[in-house]
Amino acid sequence: MELRQLRYFVTVAEELHFSRAAARLHLAQSALSAQIRRLETEIGGPLLVRSTRRVTLTPAGEALLAEGRAILAAADGTLARVTALARGEQRALVIGALGPVPGAVLSPLLARFGARWPQVRVEVRAMDFSEGVHGLRDGRIDLAFLYAPLHEPDVELVPVLCEARVVVLPRAHPLARREALRPSDLRGETFVVQPDAWPQEWRDFWTLVDELGYRPPTSPYVGQNIEDWLHLIGRGEGIDTCPAIIARYYSWPEVAFVPLAGAAPAVLGLARRSDAADPLIDDFVALAREVAAAAVASTTPYASLP
Repeated sequence: MELRQLRYFVTVAEELHFSRAAARLHLAQSALSAQIRRLETEIGGPLLVRSTRRVTLTPAGEALLAEGRAILAAADGTLARVTALARGEQRALVIGALGPVPGAVLSPLLARFGARWPQVRVEVRAMDFSEGVHGLRDGRIDLAFLYAPLHEPDVELVPVLCEARVVVLPRAHPLARREALRPSDLRGETFVVQPDAWPQEWRDFWTLVDELGYRPPTSPYVGQNIEDWLHLIGRGEGIDTCPAIIARYYSWPEVAFVPLAGAAPAVLGLARRSDAADPLIDDFVALAREVAAAAVASTTPYASLP
């Protein structure tokens, strides 16, 4: 299947009229019909039902229309981006971040990417979960630093860095004086519930559902951002777990961070649209994994990806 044939088919499917489609494509109607027939021959079945009065789509045609639009959009976008780069035009690569990104990764990553693509301006924006996923879908951002697990059908998460988790407790909590905690130590505890925008698999991960073997009770109050979440824990509304980076970036007098042993680590990844075909995005992700591997090999507190 050629992109040209796919573009012809999508135009006919949108117009549902060969004459109008041919005019839109600046093509003779006979030539357009011939190309559609060749495409149907290659696929092995009809894509369109033609009559003297109208054109309709077969089930195969409906499926190809949806997929074809995505393929053409990706191809057109790639061509536009590469053409702009070839002409020396500046482009912005917008990266969303849910919470802090380890400096041992972000700083060298931005430096190496900037040296390789000096004409590209990289913007890193703070965001919540829904802003990240919706931003990827509507093109407002190109990539997002998010944590696994992530089960969104049109979003791919590429693992970048693996880090231990900590338990976050009120400083007055009896367990706050321990050197380390295991999931079994947290049985019967109430957790601070996460925002509604978070998917259930995230909530289950951070509240240790797999390790505890049940879904623990949650506070009626919701932590909408990191500061609000820490405030709720500090005033005794519940406990939670988080990546160890939070303990390094946030100093909260009412809260204690205790290392968590015997639980799955936090895996930070770069989320991208599954259908995104972009050499800049590919290169940024590849560099992120290289920089993260170097951070693991150094004295930084990170582990290899599982």
